[in-house]
Amino acid sequence: MRRRATGAGTPLLRAILVPLHGLLIAGAIATPAGAVVEIFDRGPALTAGKFNLRVSNAGLIGNPFPDLSYDPSFEYPKGTGQELMRYAALWVGALDVDGTARVSGGPLLEFRPTLAPEDTVAELWHGRFGGIRAADDDGDGRVDEETYNGIDDDGDGEIDEDLGIVGQQMLMADYTDDQPEAVAYQQGNGESHHPLGLSVHQEAYAWSWPGYDGVAGLQFTITNHSGTTLRDVYVGLYADLDTQRPSDPNGQANDGIGRVSFSRSFSKGSTRVYVDGQGTRGFSCFNRVAWTLPAVREPASRASTLPVVTVLPLEHTHDPMAFILPAHARAPGGNQFTISVFAGDRAHGAGGPPLLDAERYRALKGEWPQSPDDYVGDQQILVACGPFRTLAPGQSVDFAVALVASSGLDSLKVALGNAAFLHNGTELNLVPDATGPEADWWTTGETGTNGHEACIEAPPDTMFTIDPNCPNKFASDVGDPPGFRPKVFRHGTCVWTDADCDICTGMNGRETVVRWVDLRSVPPSPTMRTTPGDHSVRIEWDNLPEILVNAGKSGPANGTFIGYRLYRLSNWQGRSSLIPPREKWEALGTFGRDSADSKVLISTITDTTLDYLRIWYEQKLYPVGRYSYVDPEPLDGFDYLYLVTTVVETHTPFAGFERIDRYESPLAVHFDDRVVPRVEARPDAQQVWVVPNPFRATADWDRPPIYGDRLTRHLDFMGLPRAHCTITIWTVAGDRVATLDHDGTTGSGQASWNLVTRNGQEAASGVYIFTVQSSLGNSTGRFVVIR
Repeated sequence: MRRRATGAGTPLLRAILVPLHGLLIAGAIATPAGAVVEIFDRGPALTAGKFNLRVSNAGLIGNPFPDLSYDPSFEYPKGTGQELMRYAALWVGALDVDGTARVSGGPLLEFRPTLAPEDTVAELWHGRFGGIRAADDDGDGRVDEETYNGIDDDGDGEIDEDLGIVGQQMLMADYTDDQPEAVAYQQGNGESHHPLGLSVHQEAYAWSWPGYDGVAGLQFTITNHSGTTLRDVYVGLYADLDTQRPSDPNGQANDGIGRVSFSRSFSKGSTRVYVDGQGTRGFSCFNRVAWTLPAVREPASRASTLPVVTVLPLEHTHDPMAFILPAHARAPGGNQFTISVFAGDRAHGAGGPPLLDAERYRALKGEWPQSPDDYVGDQQILVACGPFRTLAPGQSVDFAVALVASSGLDSLKVALGNAAFLHNGTELNLVPDATGPEADWWTTGETGTNGHEACIEAPPDTMFTIDPNCPNKFASDVGDPPGFRPKVFRHGTCVWTDADCDICTGMNGRETVVRWVDLRSVPPSPTMRTTPGDHSVRIEWDNLPEILVNAGKSGPANGTFIGYRLYRLSNWQGRSSLIPPREKWEALGTFGRDSADSKVLISTITDTTLDYLRIWYEQKLYPVGRYSYVDPEPLDGFDYLYLVTTVVETHTPFAGFERIDRYESPLAVHFDDRVVPRVEARPDAQQVWVVPNPFRATADWDRPPIYGDRLTRHLDFMGLPRAHCTITIWTVAGDRVATLDHDGTTGSGQASWNLVTRNGQEAASGVYIFTVQSSLGNSTGRFVVIR
């Protein structure tokens, strides 16, 4: 249960609503609906993993505004109501032209989207048409050249057809730090917002594979769109982490810090290089990630079952020039992170968080006083990187971190290693390499071979001479380093260089690093739709998962498509969150090519009259409706959720037996996907009735109320006509209580009333009259409310 502010007059709520008012009004006037700061109820969230993480388009992760939204912030596991975070905010600090330290993102909502309707949070799922990563989806010889923007980026007549989707679920957003509403707003501390002129592209990823389902990857690209160069830039994620139960609204005040250490090495393979005087030498190469991180948990003195959470630094923009001419480098040569711990309830300057831009800038540099690890209170962690010496107009900085959650400190070590594995990604050879008899010589570097990891050119108006091969890396007891071979570096051309003096970077021509590994073992879910009927729901879906599995583009290696499994959620009892946990779902059946394991033959639910959309990987892709199933059990007026998953198997010989492993796509749905069966519309208005009648305080279809879904009660008017109609509710004295407009033209003959009057009051006990007016006739009836 999220803690909540005290009312509409609180400083927090005024700080949000006042600047948002102008933004929403301007958006309503200037653009179509949809241009909105995504911080309100039922907003976008990562749900593919074991958690429910709210994501915005305002530089914020989580839900810091409980007066505006009842959404979970970082619920883990999802469905339990347990929270791990209040919010995390992107901070970007720099020195402006006057040398004054400015930070964007400290006071919330300094980052905001434009009023363009497309500047909302976009959601993509693994298995989307044209979304296979590192693949030429559209056969034009290029890989992942499209951006998800509704535009034909590559000019081939198709839109968003060759994307690279990261993880099982991917959320994207764009925003800036100089929107007028943010600039005009005066902060409560008297400090005005001075924008740096930044545009941010934000991506958030979730994976459903066990062991990786507690990882939320966050990737930011920050671009200077101003006309001036920023100096000494730092980037950070400020995370107000909490661990609390639904029954403990003040749980954030009793958290502790536990340090967790992990180390994980990833093999890069081996390489062989010919060196003068030493012959051909072999090398085995590894990437190693190791950290000791502060994790937020309940104090060790408590026997707690609450999970733990931390922020994992991953990577930022590097400049190989830092290794050879540091004065000309705009970024560090390797990762350069600082990690700080503050407490929201400690004194300012004594472990409490920074409050002004100058203080936030010091915190980004790692110079603001921290809170001790043994302090119990409101824990906050800042992971920052830099400095980036300059950020010229048009230049960008990348910044990647992960929020990682687990059941305890020991399992968190494993989860952190898995998160590092995800980000480590892979290295691809996309540019032709040098060939011929000297291709493996230590002096040959084109392209990304024999240790040459970067193609470096001199800055404008600069020329220098160095040896691009770094012979000192071969100095050992085997022999002296080979001779120097200097080259002249000029602006306009680049030289492949071993800048970091490491034979294991720039290895075997794999010059392109692709972060965030693609875990294809989890097959995608199909696209589906649900249509309510009278005591029934029709569930329909497409066949794209089969195509991807059969083509080897999704699911485990050598996996076999088994079928689809249909789930229904009808048990809302005892829920602590909008959607109850997984164990409340029931499997209605599995549909496959054979009847083994009680599967229903998929041919019995196949619509053979539908024409296919296109040929995809030499198979026919059909639209939603290729498969359909009608659930005959639902009751009218009750809420249901449905989900179709994909099931894949692998068969592996093992110790004389055949080992069978089964993989299934995740159970991830939104509360707003619920469907309500209803009475069919009638040819006239003569048979309208009310259920339940009498209404005795509650009805069987009411869901247990929780934050975000408090008013679940309703009574329903049934048997409405197949036309637009107006339902008016009256007291027996003739006073109008409420008016409902209903569109029955689509077939629905049922409309709900939440028992709230037109004046916003609770309907009192008594007898009520209703009238129905429509082009198909009118009717009158009565019902009783008993409190």
